[in-house]
Amino acid sequence: MGFLKKDSDFASGEHYSVVSAECYFQGTLNVQGSLRVDGTLEGSVDNARHVIVGSGGKIIGDVTAKIVVCGGAIEGNVCAEMLEVLAKSSITGDIRAKKMIVEEGGRISGQCDIGDAEDALPSEDEEA
Repeated sequence: MGFLKKDSDFASGEHYSVVSAECYFQGTLNVQGSLRVDGTLEGSVDNARHVIVGSGGKIIGDVTAKIVVCGGAIEGNVCAEMLEVLAKSSITGDIRAKKMIVEEGGRISGQCDIGDAEDALPSEDEEA
């Protein structure tokens, strides 16, 4: 895994959280860095930089992040600057994103608002 390499961004202060394959977490995660979910997370993910849902991973709740890559399942609304829905993955919920890529076989069930919407994510000025 690239983000767990010894020469990764740890020196720059980047934080990584992992919900592993045999793990079940219930609650809201306020993640300032990156999150990888290979198990089950039941609750919301807020303020993350990157959220990666592995092929066996599942999030039941809303996800707000700059970049979301779904390789498993998300059952909840997604708000992101960039969303990638991989083959054999699914999102059940509404999507608001500036950009989105859906691979062949990726499934979405919900409304999509894709484009240059100024309010897709709060700007850094609004967060301060």
